[in-house]
Amino acid sequence: MKRLTALGGGSGDSKEVYDDWAPTYERNLQEDYGYIAPRLAADAFAEFCADKDTRILDLGCGTGLVGQELVGRGYRNIDGLDISPNMLAEAQAKGIYGELITADMTQLIELGGRDYGAAIGVGCFGGGHLGPAHLAGLIRTVRIYGLLVFYINGIPYEEDDYPRHFQALEAQGDWRVLKAEESNYMQALDRPGWVVVGHRS
Repeated sequence: MKRLTALGGGSGDSKEVYDDWAPTYERNLQEDYGYIAPRLAADAFAEFCADKDTRILDLGCGTGLVGQELVGRGYRNIDGLDISPNMLAEAQAKGIYGELITADMTQLIELGGRDYGAAIGVGCFGGGHLGPAHLAGLIRTVRIYGLLVFYINGIPYEEDDYPRHFQALEAQGDWRVLKAEESNYMQALDRPGWVVVGHRS
């Protein structure tokens, strides 16, 4: 986690960190920190998505923690996307994803004609990851009126003024916010984050 923290917000420069971290990622986050962001995001997703058959894109899926939470809530039609091949290999071993896509979310995401009714992104934003400038690209990964759920660390959420960016996207007619709620996403630490739910307009 220290290597990620040292990277600049919105830099997208985390591939090597995650490739190295992949074998111990889940143990470090869950056992050392009590990481529950995937559960919180999946709860919010289930609140707004009644269609268990809709095709879902797990953005920055990593080792598949979010996918597991979605499967536990009855969703089965899930693809995963991540920049790290080693993280995707860990996800593939879980057998919960239909397709796994290697892609850099700081660039134009090429989905090859795949059509998604919903997308979820947990831990995609912040140091070494994405910034507010990448939101518009992520919103376009789903069809019109498709559901989007993001879980964002509270520090970049405040420092980079994500609410202002979400409001600007709403004013442009790109999406509509349905819910924004703060919670603590590490049980062993005081680590606030925000779940933001919306749909593409």
